[in-house]
Amino acid sequence: MAETNSFIRPDTLWRSLGLRAQQTVVHLGCGAGFYLIAAAKIVGKNGKVIGVDVRPDILAEVENKARQHGVVIHTMRANVENTPGSAIPDKSVDWVLVANILHQSDPNKILAEAKRIVAANGHVAVVEWNTSATPFGPPIEKRRHDNEMKEIAESLGFTQVKKFEPSPYHFGLIFAP
Repeated sequence: MAETNSFIRPDTLWRSLGLRAQQTVVHLGCGAGFYLIAAAKIVGKNGKVIGVDVRPDILAEVENKARQHGVVIHTMRANVENTPGSAIPDKSVDWVLVANILHQSDPNKILAEAKRIVAANGHVAVVEWNTSATPFGPPIEKRRHDNEMKEIAESLGFTQVKKFEPSPYHFGLIFAP
């Protein structure tokens, strides 16, 4: 999927994962919404996109970007390391995205929240920094290895469906509940 010297393209990522119109997507730890605009364009008006983050200022930025792009993105302030991590109903989401936050968060708690909210036929996509040297990104010693993420997910009852390379700097894992 990744081109040499390319960074992740959210539209390409979502399409390769199989995101479709009318689905519900939640991005846990969404930050400024890098992945959310593309998701909202794909799911359309009959779908739903929710960005969850602990910082209200960053959620305001997501809302502003959504207005600029003419899409609807719901935002929710929550600490996803709490139990429950958000007000999202149990087993209600088609796709949960966890991207580039596990180096600074407890992956057990984040993935437990993903497990709680993903629908029985849904999926969780994890996109994280490779543990090898990259020209940017968090310090290497803080990055999580893909095998560690797989072990944690499996201990929570997930099954790995796919491993992929969203960019030369990241690994991707897709899990089913």
